[in-house]
Amino acid sequence: MIGYSYRLSGLGAAASTYYAVFWLGMFAGALPVAAKLFMHNTSRADRGWSILMLGAVTMVPKLLRNPDGPRYHDEYAHWREALDVAATGQLFQPNTLIPIVEFFPGTSGLTVAVQSVSGLSLWTAGLAAVATLHICGLFAVFVLGDRLLGSPRAGAIAACVYGLNPSAVYFDTQYAYESLAVNLFLWVLALGSIAATTPYRGRRLRTVAAVALLTAAIVVTHHLTTVFLIVALATVAGAVTAGTALLRRRGVGIGRQSLRVATTWWVILGVVLSIAAVWIWFFARPTLDYLSPYFGNSVDQLQSMAQKSGSGGRKLLSASVQPLWERVFTAGAPAALLGTTILAALLVRRRVVRPNLTTFGFALFGLLYFVSLPFILAPSGAEGARRSWGFVYVGIAIVAAMVVTRWPAEGLHFFVLIRQRAMAVWSAVLIVVLLVGNVAGGLNDPYRFPGPFRWGTDTNSATRENRVLAEQMHAQFGRVKVVSDRYTALQLAANGGMIMAAPSPGFPAWELTQTDADPSSELAEMLWTSDYRYLVVNVHMGEQIPFNGHNFGEHDPLLGDKTPMPNLDRLDAAPWATRVLSTESIRVYRLHLERDSEAR
Repeated sequence: MIGYSYRLSGLGAAASTYYAVFWLGMFAGALPVAAKLFMHNTSRADRGWSILMLGAVTMVPKLLRNPDGPRYHDEYAHWREALDVAATGQLFQPNTLIPIVEFFPGTSGLTVAVQSVSGLSLWTAGLAAVATLHICGLFAVFVLGDRLLGSPRAGAIAACVYGLNPSAVYFDTQYAYESLAVNLFLWVLALGSIAATTPYRGRRLRTVAAVALLTAAIVVTHHLTTVFLIVALATVAGAVTAGTALLRRRGVGIGRQSLRVATTWWVILGVVLSIAAVWIWFFARPTLDYLSPYFGNSVDQLQSMAQKSGSGGRKLLSASVQPLWERVFTAGAPAALLGTTILAALLVRRRVVRPNLTTFGFALFGLLYFVSLPFILAPSGAEGARRSWGFVYVGIAIVAAMVVTRWPAEGLHFFVLIRQRAMAVWSAVLIVVLLVGNVAGGLNDPYRFPGPFRWGTDTNSATRENRVLAEQMHAQFGRVKVVSDRYTALQLAANGGMIMAAPSPGFPAWELTQTDADPSSELAEMLWTSDYRYLVVNVHMGEQIPFNGHNFGEHDPLLGDKTPMPNLDRLDAAPWATRVLSTESIRVYRLHLERDSEAR
């Protein structure tokens, strides 16, 4: 059914049709598995098989979306990195699409290793690694929930809720570094909970050693996962320490076990910080400069929006073809989680449940989900907010599992008497709302569905014509520096190995097509001295308004509009450009800017 929905989308069927078919397939696969995980009488073995099935079901949509090659922006970058590592036999290859990838070789290294052992193609080897770790990550949440809440059912419910987070079905199943690292992140937390609670010193030391190995794998794979691991561990360690101090102040006896738990979490945090510091200092110093603008810019934009009564922010689901009912579920997912969190607070307040301090720490970490929601409205903060959900949802999953498994048999008053039967209904509603709402709120239509050609998307702007041209350029010119629009650039870099320009206000390479004037002498000098010798023009940029609103990034001077065709046609008469290759939609020009550069 999911594959059929993709076929309908590719044929240009109505959105309401292919969305309905997609959800029939997802419901058929996911809901029976979720029901099995939530049931009281499911055996531990059956819960394990159900978690395995849930991992497979949530992996299927992305596998069917593009099984034969990259389509997402990050996939192009990582596939190119893996190709270069395989070709050279050396890690740390420069990456033109996401430059920071060069300093985190875990994904490319693992992919090449799987390929060499299995004989699979490089792309298939990468997908196999992602799929395997995706399923393993759900088992980590099961272990964590079981350890913290004391029952396999709680662990299974936690795994189910986490498995429906907004990143689970598409974003964290793409071929990219976060898709691998986030699941190692989950295992560090699961093993940390084992180390913190085991009374056996030898087992604790072995578990901490395993944590160190997994941490090293995370640190060399993905910067943001490392950041969230530090935040998660600091939150848990801080909560355990603060809770222990508060109990001591109240005169409650604190045993050696409580002190051991706090010490273990701080030791693990210290191990993670040490490994991360060594890697960043010696191998990946550009990381801090890469990450720092996101949070600062998003905070500034939120403040500006508040002062201007919300103007200047993003319009959620704007230009979306999603059916209205799916949009309602998107809005309902945070509301359902807020309701579940309130019920958890009620259980603790009424002393029905007395969770241990580690569980409190994970709950606090999960509350960062609600902190992230306003940042969705800030253009610079939206991506960071979305990226946080795959991490903080582990805390949300623990909270939800606690509510479902610890609700008292006699019920609890909250305005009305909420009995266990009502809680069962709430659980069913929660799963459906999270499944639909989180998938809908995760990525937009062109990322989720193949669809017909649509200019201005990372996914549906890709064509065989572009791929063949990229390969021809590589064969004819070698690996050269090229100026092009954002969407053509993805395939030129991934399939042809071209080194793409990154236009910015300080390097306005867009002047070559987005204005009707010759490039300024300053730009001509920058292009010439930086060895940019080719311009690739996709005429679709002059025929269609880009779906994403730009052809050259957020600073595109023609933001929200298509490029005037005269700007493109004039290039054939420009003295500084000579057409050397062309297809039906793409023109390749050799740049002759040395004269402008020398004149300056």
